Amino acid sequence: MRPGALPAQLLSIGATAVILSGCGGSTTPAPSLSTPVPPLTRTAPPQVVTRPVRVTPTGPPVGATQTTLADGSHLTVTIIALIDPLKGSGAALLPGTRAVGLQVRIANAGPEIYDSSATGDFSVVASSGGVVPVFAPHGICETPLEDFDRYMLPGQVRSGCVAFSVPDGGRVMAVRFSPHAQAVGRLTWAAGRDDD
Repeated sequence: MRPGALPAQLLSIGATAVILSGCGGSTTPAPSLSTPVPPLTRTAPPQVVTRPVRVTPTGPPVGATQTTLADGSHLTVTIIALIDPLKGSGAALLPGTRAVGLQVRIANAGPEIYDSSATGDFSVVASSGGVVPVFAPHGICETPLEDFDRYMLPGQVRSGCVAFSVPDGGRVMAVRFSPHAQAVGRLTWAAGRDDD
């Protein structure tokens, strides 16, 4: 072998090393586990500004009669009157609330018995704040000892009144009848508008 000449095997190994270094090899050392990683930054979500929604009640007005089916009972329901405010009821009210009353009539055309609770079946929707049924010990909307829509046989017609506590700043917008306090078969009456 001539002086300064490399054996063919060494040339072949060197050429292979050069080719491999060009095929995805990297001369940059891999980061060690102790290399600090910058923290992730989060941006706050955009703030959403909500505005009061004007309530436009749907359904016929208070005074109208509607029908529904509840577990085999064909019911005819009339909201006779919305008494707002309900005076002289003796209801225990929280400060900033007033009593309102619903005079109603229910007829069961059958064929099944309707057995429920008036304070669960009837409700009012106010423009603001919560509404809860209240006990009225006396007056035009006196709460009976037994619910008037309890155990109604086919052909029976019952009338009664249900009292509620409503925030002083809220207006009664709608009245509802929800058989057995469920959404299925619910009836709604329009009681007013918040932009009247």
